[in-house]
Amino acid sequence: MAMIERVRRELGRIRVRLLVVNLVVLLVPVAGLEFARIYERQLLGSLERDMTNQAALVASMLTSALDRGLELDAPEHGDVLTRAAAATRTRVRILDRAGAVVVDSHENGPPEGPEPAVPVLLPGRARGGPSVGLGDLADEVRSIGEGPRERWPEVRDRAEVREALAGRRAARTRVRERRPAVLLFLAEPIRRGGEVLGAVYVVRSTQPVLVELHRIRSGLIRVLWIASLFTGLVTLALAWSISRPLGKLSRAAKRIAAGERDIVVPVSGSGEIRELGASFAAMNERLGARLRYISDFAADVAHEFKSPLTSIRGAAELLEEGAADDPEARRRFLRNIELDVARLDRLVSRLLELSRIEASSEAMTVLDLEALVARVVERCASPGQPVVLRYEMRKRLLRARQTDLETALLNLVDNAVRFSPPGEAVVVTVEGGEGGGDGEGGKTARISVRDRGPGVPAQHRARIFDRFFTTDESRNGTGLGLAIVKSVVEAHGGAVTVESAPGEGASFVVELPVRQ
Repeated sequence: MAMIERVRRELGRIRVRLLVVNLVVLLVPVAGLEFARIYERQLLGSLERDMTNQAALVASMLTSALDRGLELDAPEHGDVLTRAAAATRTRVRILDRAGAVVVDSHENGPPEGPEPAVPVLLPGRARGGPSVGLGDLADEVRSIGEGPRERWPEVRDRAEVREALAGRRAARTRVRERRPAVLLFLAEPIRRGGEVLGAVYVVRSTQPVLVELHRIRSGLIRVLWIASLFTGLVTLALAWSISRPLGKLSRAAKRIAAGERDIVVPVSGSGEIRELGASFAAMNERLGARLRYISDFAADVAHEFKSPLTSIRGAAELLEEGAADDPEARRRFLRNIELDVARLDRLVSRLLELSRIEASSEAMTVLDLEALVARVVERCASPGQPVVLRYEMRKRLLRARQTDLETALLNLVDNAVRFSPPGEAVVVTVEGGEGGGDGEGGKTARISVRDRGPGVPAQHRARIFDRFFTTDESRNGTGLGLAIVKSVVEAHGGAVTVESAPGEGASFVVELPVRQ
């Protein structure tokens, strides 16, 4: 089972699958070689049909000559057959009823001249050996003809001649040592009035078929070599550019899954592989940042909850030890417990709100920014503390999460109202960024909230947006309001900054991208 599982795992690897696919490509030229064998048989069949037609034509011509009173051995027949043999490269002999040769087109040698040598596919094969270029054909025809070293019988004793003299057409293939090595023999009976007077005996070399097949097979073999080389190179290239980067990613993923920190995710390869590596690296970076956030968040929560819980426990212990006998002390301790519980309640509410915002998957919708800001201003304004809205942006529609954005602006304006001196107006200004004050053509919406309070000390500006950092403990601040603002703005792809000078108040600026 272990071996089967290992084989299955190896077959599932990309490099093995790529190799298998490329090997399948090699089957195309291999199948072409098999089709060449089929084509070879078709060519041989076509050659035999041509010889049959030629022999039938000669037999019909001789029958007509016999009707005119000519004999089978007439000299005119020899001249005609010699000219025909020169054009068709076929040896034609006329046999009498006893099987003796009376006319031979090659009596004085081949009239067409010697045949060209058959090309040899395999180098180093001895010239004139039994395998003539395409040795498969020779091996095939030996099964239906005499062996290469067997002495051929006399013409009259050959099986195909005897069949023809008996009135039946017959064919035979023979192989010999010297060239041309593979020969096709066909005997056609000569009839006159139902009587067999002799036979037309034709023989032709299959060398033209071998030459034709040599061209086809040599081309297929070249294609096979080129395909093999190309397949090897493609497999190596794909294994290098796909399998290797994926292997690195897999090893990095296993180390991350095992709990290792600060793992550098390799980004290599090209195309989709590189995109996958980059996405995986970004995911790993975000997971690391999330883990650090959770760790810091837990530490901050523990620190913030520890003080009021310690105070509550101390007050409870004092009450238990007898402080309850003094009505004034009892009221003081109970008041402290009530204040600490209220602080814990505010902290939990703010934490839940921050958690909801950071984990929100609510889709962004198109909203009326002017109406939203006006609603925030109306909620925060009071007779003794006015809030002024200056909407100088021509565009009113913005794509955002309405609940979260409204919460963030409420925190900013409420924070400015609490720090402003009584009667000093808080100014909320909305204008377009990167395109002028009217916002036409601008790419951002710039929302500023300005107060006339004491301002933010320079040493606190770097930490003003950190969780649980507050300079307003006297006003029951939790240190989470500005952290919520930052979280909302960054979730919308924007940024929040603070501009402040001692004694001149502070201006919080929110910049949000204007999405269509």
